[in-house]
Amino acid sequence: MSKDAVSEQPEAQVAGKEAAPEEQPEAGEATGGAEASPAEVTEEAEAAEPSAEERIAALQEELALAQAQAQEYLDRLQRTTAEFQNSRRRQERQLTEAIERANGELVRRMLPILDDFDLAFEHAPSVDAAEGEEAAGDVNQLAWVDGFRQIQRKLLDLLGEHGVTLIDASGEFDPTRHEAVTSEPSDEVESGHIIAVLRTGYEYKGQVLRPTLVRVAM
Repeated sequence: MSKDAVSEQPEAQVAGKEAAPEEQPEAGEATGGAEASPAEVTEEAEAAEPSAEERIAALQEELALAQAQAQEYLDRLQRTTAEFQNSRRRQERQLTEAIERANGELVRRMLPILDDFDLAFEHAPSVDAAEGEEAAGDVNQLAWVDGFRQIQRKLLDLLGEHGVTLIDASGEFDPTRHEAVTSEPSDEVESGHIIAVLRTGYEYKGQVLRPTLVRVAM
């Protein structure tokens, strides 16, 4: 082999090494894909966003839902308020009725005391009965009677301030307010009218606590 042949072989090898990088494909060509341009990306993003009509429709739907919930809460509040007011009125009414029942029962238990006053005054001596030497003693006795009459009047006035009144026993017999003990003929009193009162009756705020015992003409 000649020198010229030996020297040509290294040059060929060097030339082959330098040509190797030129044969490698680029990254884009190896994957076979193409990158999207900025304009295409913007168009896709705009296409994904909802339109103005769609946004308005969604907001209107949310508003309707919120209004429905607000109306429901308002209805609940109004019902609760009405129930509370009704309950308060009912409790106040029950309390008032309980107080009136208690007061009526207290007055009813005091009626025998008023009856004792009436019976005592029916048998009390009068001023005309005082004669002669016993007049001074009778007058002193009448002073005590007047004192008890004042006590009776004060008691009746106190009861009257709290709604207690005497039942009227004059005129025609009223079965709702009077109780007839006897019925008898009378030349002076018209039939069906009261002749005499045997026991006083009382009312408390329009309710009969005890009817008046009377004698009625036939």
